Amino acid sequence: MGLLNFFKSNKEALDWDTIRSTEGVYPPNSISLLMTETETGKPATGWLDLAYKDYPYKKYCPYNLQFSVEIDDSGSEDLDMGTIEDFFRDLLKKECVVHVVARVATDFGMIMDMYIDNPEFAQATLMDLNEKEDKWIEFGCGFKYDPKWKEYRRIASLVG
Repeated sequence: MGLLNFFKSNKEALDWDTIRSTEGVYPPNSISLLMTETETGKPATGWLDLAYKDYPYKKYCPYNLQFSVEIDDSGSEDLDMGTIEDFFRDLLKKECVVHVVARVATDFGMIMDMYIDNPEFAQATLMDLNEKEDKWIEFGCGFKYDPKWKEYRRIASLVG
């Protein structure tokens, strides 16, 4: 690595540290609602945040997390998709920049996609949560290094 590359990489890290601490790190929402069907053919809804289509800082949040969350119909009335989304976003925002980009209803609950910048914190936090005996929700989460946000583009292509 040459001296010029060293300064360039340190400048990018410094710029991200500055950017991630400002409100500009999150674009204003531009939600597009989706009508779809579950695997069993039931009607379902979802949404995609189109504000991320041209998001300039994608390379700094290259990790895609895809949550599968079970929602039991007999559970608490306070437990809805928005509450669950807020819970995971707020949990990870303690140490991550968190971009919740899409959510869709399924036969068992919901699937939610987000992009983050700190996979070590997210993985440790979610593993700890998943191992708790008294956790209030059943979920699975797939981690994928996706620096070009291909999963987001795949979901966006379904919108049209």
